[in-house]
Amino acid sequence: MVKADFGDALLFFEPSYLVRRGMEAFLVTQSSDSYFIDTLRALEGVLKEGKPRALIMELYHQREYLYDVLRFVLTAKNVWPEIPLVIFTTVEHPGILALLAADARIAIVAKGEPLHCLSDAIAAAGKFSGYRSPHIRARLVHSAAALSDSEWRVLAMMVAGVSPGSIANVTRRSYKTISSHKLNIMRKLGLNQAGFMRLILSLRTRYPS
Repeated sequence: MVKADFGDALLFFEPSYLVRRGMEAFLVTQSSDSYFIDTLRALEGVLKEGKPRALIMELYHQREYLYDVLRFVLTAKNVWPEIPLVIFTTVEHPGILALLAADARIAIVAKGEPLHCLSDAIAAAGKFSGYRSPHIRARLVHSAAALSDSEWRVLAMMVAGVSPGSIANVTRRSYKTISSHKLNIMRKLGLNQAGFMRLILSLRTRYPS
């Protein structure tokens, strides 16, 4: 078992019942408090209350799509920078991992790795040392640049199934501008057209009910 010396409660955002039970057995904390959260709204509420001292989470849930969780994580680290965060995930898309890895305050572990990797990530999370497990490091073939607000908006609409032409009409921008945003996203994440389509499909992932 691993002693997680964060001094208070652990917060979990994890869709799998078996993984939740396993983490409860694997982790020993100074506090008996632990919270298992199922929605981003509830997660935000607990964070605002200031109760948890660390957050261990997957990037999707039965009620939440991967895109929404990814945006929440990247925003939350700016709102609550003091909270140690461990991403414990099955997600392997290099573009998604690169966006997370751009923030050294986020520790990232693949679920298929030995448990000592989760232990190492928890130890490193409190130091904000940018821990990446061996499998995650192998998937990080490109260093991502941050997306602009306009690029995030275009990406969100594409994930929702909106065509570039319709995005241009809704945003009152030219088709050329929308295409440029798409190309910038691909360039920043090191993706070709096929990789970009896989990104869109990955961001639509939700844990099966």
